[in-house]
Amino acid sequence: MDDLQAFGIEAGKGRYYEEAFYGLVLVYTVLFDKVAKTLDTFDLTPAKMNVLMIIKHQGGQEGLSQMEIGKRLMVTASNMTRLLDKLEREKLIERFGRDGDRRIKVARISKRGAQILDQAWPEYMKTMKEITDKLSGTEQKILSEMMIKWFRSLKD
Repeated sequence: MDDLQAFGIEAGKGRYYEEAFYGLVLVYTVLFDKVAKTLDTFDLTPAKMNVLMIIKHQGGQEGLSQMEIGKRLMVTASNMTRLLDKLEREKLIERFGRDGDRRIKVARISKRGAQILDQAWPEYMKTMKEITDKLSGTEQKILSEMMIKWFRSLKD
């Protein structure tokens, strides 16, 4: 059975909106699985990687509040708290009260967290490159432009 037929889509029947939508879902599923497998060797999940990258690169030495992290990831406060609790237990981040308002918890990447990210990054990039190399450079450029255009149109 064709992958799209599993979704009730018959490719080539002119219902391109369905092929585009479900094709994207299928591609995302494969991408997620491949990235998750790569990160697993570093005891990371895609969610952990995303949080650590946001904290490290957008929070810097000052860190980011849990609310700021949650906005960037679009997750519920309870999910964010659980994920940050886990990262803190694994000593990948440090949390502390913000100067001037101890009620606001701020997360900052730990030395261990930064080291693991530095180790995982080359393998993550290698996986991303292997996945995208299934398309030619021209196809990658066209796809990139289309996805950015689509994203921006949906965002508005």
